[in-house]
Amino acid sequence: MRVFFINLDRAPERRAHMEEALRGADFERVAAVDGRSLPPPPKSLTPFELACIESHRLVWRKFLATPAPFACVLEDDVHLSADFFRLIEDETWIPADAHAVKLDTFFNPVMLGPDLRALPDRRLARLYTRHESSAAYIVSRQGAEYYLRVTETPEAPADYTIFPVDPAGAGLVVYQLAPAVVIQDVLYQRARDGGKNFQSEIGKLGAVKPKGGIGMLTYKIKRESRRLYGQIFQAKRYLTNRFVRGLRPEIVPYL
Repeated sequence: MRVFFINLDRAPERRAHMEEALRGADFERVAAVDGRSLPPPPKSLTPFELACIESHRLVWRKFLATPAPFACVLEDDVHLSADFFRLIEDETWIPADAHAVKLDTFFNPVMLGPDLRALPDRRLARLYTRHESSAAYIVSRQGAEYYLRVTETPEAPADYTIFPVDPAGAGLVVYQLAPAVVIQDVLYQRARDGGKNFQSEIGKLGAVKPKGGIGMLTYKIKRESRRLYGQIFQAKRYLTNRFVRGLRPEIVPYL
């Protein structure tokens, strides 16, 4: 399958890193949208988060313009295991109903369904919880079409859309490869002490908060209401996954 990697024009070191890592594969660089060039985004997003979404949207559209059934999407700060190339050369292991298959790990606890099929030294299982990062995944045509629809007016960062808190509840069929075959550089540093220590291009820009008075009170009430609402539904999802589906939290390793 064709591999797309997203890279800012002002990040030539990352481009060189990815071109070397993907040598021999059928890949294409996609020039990332630069958050510095965007108008003010919706209040729920920073300019860099919106730029990340728009960059993934560019890739999905490029992919859908081809006849291919699947594409691999990478951000430009990742490391690839040797098995990565074997898996992208043979698409027969990918379930026909998949919207996406997550190839990387963020080392946060997730819940996975039963092993779907045996792969050499790998498991493939349905992902029932959020798994952070949009750095590496395989997307199907139905997945790309779905993601384009739900990001027309984005309200959340890219990885919250591609790998949401409740994929099944969102109507998504998302699978996880475990152990992962891709890892972001900052995590590779931690796991192997061998990364390049790329700095994040996304940035963490704080939300604009009211200065005081009624505006601040309203802001706090809304914030706490959203937090309580989220906690209630998070507990409900956990109970469903734990006791109805019989799943247990686990951390996906990288190998």
